[in-house]
Amino acid sequence: MNLHAALLRSPFVASLAALTWAALPATAAAAAPTKEQCVASHGLGQDLREKGQLVQARKTFLACAQASCPGVVQSDCARFSEEIERITPSVSFAARDAKGADLPSASVYVDDQLVATRLDDGKSYDIDPGRHVVRFVQEGNETTLKIVLSQGEKGRSVLGTFADLHGDVSNPSSKSTPAASSPPSPAEPDTHRPVLPLVIAVGGAAVLVTGVVLIVVGTSSVPSNCSLSSKECSAAPKDPAFDDARGAVMLSNVGIGVASAGAAIGLGGLIWYLASPAQAKSARLSPSYTNGPGIQYVTTF
Repeated sequence: MNLHAALLRSPFVASLAALTWAALPATAAAAAPTKEQCVASHGLGQDLREKGQLVQARKTFLACAQASCPGVVQSDCARFSEEIERITPSVSFAARDAKGADLPSASVYVDDQLVATRLDDGKSYDIDPGRHVVRFVQEGNETTLKIVLSQGEKGRSVLGTFADLHGDVSNPSSKSTPAASSPPSPAEPDTHRPVLPLVIAVGGAAVLVTGVVLIVVGTSSVPSNCSLSSKECSAAPKDPAFDDARGAVMLSNVGIGVASAGAAIGLGGLIWYLASPAQAKSARLSPSYTNGPGIQYVTTF
């Protein structure tokens, strides 16, 4: 490879040549591009495509898709241009006032770059995919939108609504400014703790009381001639007092188990209730119309 060809393939020289070609006046750009300009546009277009700058990449590929370019370069550039055209998003813009009337004299900026000076031609515009800030300007008033465009998204309509214009749009000399109204501050939401833990705590307390009752009944059912501490009865063998004492002890033991379970359940429910965060009561939304074009939702409990 000779020095001349190596220089043409260097990124700096290729970019400089392509940018110089794009900056030429219309009369000069109408002339057939040179071989060097074709090769430079071929490389620069691929760099722009990789960076996601599809709109500029397609313009660059169109420059090297002309018949005067070498066959291989021309074929690649034409194919690349068609591929990019299919995936480049297109957007149309519209602007309206609070009453829904069109504002054809509004201008549009995308990422602070002027895209349209008027909106009465119905044109669509190719925009690179990704995040963009769209700003509509109408007689000194502005409204801004943030949009995200996907590859291949065609014909998306972006609407800018001016809620409050200074004066009457149909009469530019009118400069009356509507009184600003501040939205009412939202009321503090009513909160409450969940009921289920409290129900469990109350149920545990009820079980505890039941166990205590069983203990008292069992203890009081022990025959007078029997002792719980010594587990002995002053009676002859096979006396019914022995069976009565065993039944009373068994009932007391059941009561102890029930009371222990009730205490654990009640304590657990109480801890759960106290540890649960307060929750806002569920709200029902009902529409309330305001002076603007939208609907203000009022919370009713």
